[in-house]
Amino acid sequence: MKKNHFISLGLAVSVAVLLSGCGGSDSDPVYKLTKQFGTQSKLFYGEVNPQGLGSLTNASLINPDDPGTVVKQVADTTGVSYPVLSTRMQTYVASSQSYTNLYVDKLHYVSGGKAYTISLKKGDTSDPVQNSSIANLTKPNYTKIDYIGSRIFLTAKNGGDSVLITGNMGADDAPIQLENRKLLSVTYPGYGEDIDGYLLYNNDTKKVEKCSTDMADCTELFDAGSRDFKGDIKGTVYAVFVSDGKVYKVDKSNGTKTEISLDGHTIASGHGTTSLHGNGFYFIGEDHKLYVVDLKNDKLTTITSKGDDRLERVRGFTDDYVIYGSDNILLASKKNGSTATPILMKAATSNSGYKYVNGYGIKGDYLYVTYDVDPDTAKTTYEACMLDKDGNITCKKDSFWAAVTIKKDGKRDFEASFTYTPYAYIRVDDTDSFGGGTLKAIDPAHPFDDGISMGKIEKYNFQTFLSGYRYTTEMIDSEGGIVLYAKNDTNFHVDAFYMNLLKAGSFKQLTNTNPKPAISQGRDHCHGRHCAICHNFAGGKIYQDKKGEKSAYGYQVRLDFEDGGNFLAEISKGKGENFSIPLEKIKGKKFKANILDKNGKVVNHSAGFYHDGIKAMDCNYCHGRSKLLNDAPSVITIEQ
Repeated sequence: MKKNHFISLGLAVSVAVLLSGCGGSDSDPVYKLTKQFGTQSKLFYGEVNPQGLGSLTNASLINPDDPGTVVKQVADTTGVSYPVLSTRMQTYVASSQSYTNLYVDKLHYVSGGKAYTISLKKGDTSDPVQNSSIANLTKPNYTKIDYIGSRIFLTAKNGGDSVLITGNMGADDAPIQLENRKLLSVTYPGYGEDIDGYLLYNNDTKKVEKCSTDMADCTELFDAGSRDFKGDIKGTVYAVFVSDGKVYKVDKSNGTKTEISLDGHTIASGHGTTSLHGNGFYFIGEDHKLYVVDLKNDKLTTITSKGDDRLERVRGFTDDYVIYGSDNILLASKKNGSTATPILMKAATSNSGYKYVNGYGIKGDYLYVTYDVDPDTAKTTYEACMLDKDGNITCKKDSFWAAVTIKKDGKRDFEASFTYTPYAYIRVDDTDSFGGGTLKAIDPAHPFDDGISMGKIEKYNFQTFLSGYRYTTEMIDSEGGIVLYAKNDTNFHVDAFYMNLLKAGSFKQLTNTNPKPAISQGRDHCHGRHCAICHNFAGGKIYQDKKGEKSAYGYQVRLDFEDGGNFLAEISKGKGENFSIPLEKIKGKKFKANILDKNGKVVNHSAGFYHDGIKAMDCNYCHGRSKLLNDAPSVITIEQ
């Protein structure tokens, strides 16, 4: 009998259901990955500082086939929060978007006011090389530009002016003088051709400029604000700016700008209401509809025919679908506007929802994770789900997508969120309440079958700030080896782990950082995510006003239980306006919520003991700024 059984559902049904398994058999297929050949690289990991949003220090280099031995310890990298990796391709053909021999090339970091690079090629024993002649850098900031591999640019202050350091500069090279400019992007005659300049924002003139690589020739393009640059359209020469409600596309090959007509529509305010992909500029209108403008022909398409106030943020893309919604709902529609009714991927309740999406739209498929919390046992159950090219959804119970790694030879796919050809999926099976479990290397051609078991780790969540946003974008295995980061959700520290995708039982913990005793010091733990979405904590946010326009700092929430006990919630992130509560504290109990000022005085409270334990774990679900549910009077506020 098959170990797991699935129901794959079509457009008319919202979410797939995985039937309970009933044992395995020796005949279950195990699809093994084959070794990738080409240039191999040393692996890199760092020690994670939870008090700095997971920043890394003490970078260590290891050989991929000998993870227990550090072959190079580089200087403490406290100059910037995160060392960065650059990648290189042996060949790239723009006409077919094919590439060969993609590998991790260098580690870039700042230490003691100096920039350094060190080669990561396997077998290269070179010491770090100073990256430019500057020795007194301040306010360093790395910009990674995904272009024929990843190009690394460092901007910093040298005295009063800004300087630009490219990733290939040596110790004798003087940096490029930017004066008071901000780097936005690189320019080139055609995508795939040599870089011929930069797109910059001039802080003095408040204008966007196109400049040559030596900064000898700069052309002013138009007025803009410093935050108006929305980014590049990958695979094209276009960049997009949104300024004072107007949208401009800039052709980086010649510096020309064109205002894009939105056919009278206006863009909704808020984070994530615009997105770029393929040739498209996607935006959510103030009418709560989703639109796309094809930048090749400036044609606007209405993707959603009806307004929906749950439409707050664009999440990701496959070749055919755009994924969107809010913290409480995940939807999908065809990019061409042909989906009459959006596909419901997951609708949240007060104790269920979906994990934040890491952009794993891979050609025709979209990978995401949902969770459900049992109100009686506090057990969190995860499901690894996939929306396919035909709109069907399949889910695997007690599983969690942790990462996707890149194939060394493949094709770029700029229509999907994950723009490279995938080599392996990393899936966690038999998950506990935290997202820990048995890690497996999975063949992307068989995403829900058994792969090779790497090993087991409990109480670690593999969707951390580092794994989700920093180092998975260039996760290319070397001799099968990769490094992942995961957060221990019982004491809030993050560690690095090694595994070899070709070898069963190769999972190995590389660091053992100090546990953090409580969630009480600023924004270091939650990384900007709602507690209830991340893992098994109840949580919410306190506001000054009923509209939820201003956060309330210095206040706390105390739960009074119907059985006579109480619990003072812990302050979690931001400046102290967010709170979290372990689910075990509210399991099986009814409670009344109280808002306390800094002196412990109750300034607001709920009417009675009608909050029902874990069923009310996601406070912001009912007390949301965009929509109030279940008779919630307002957001959680200090106002009576």
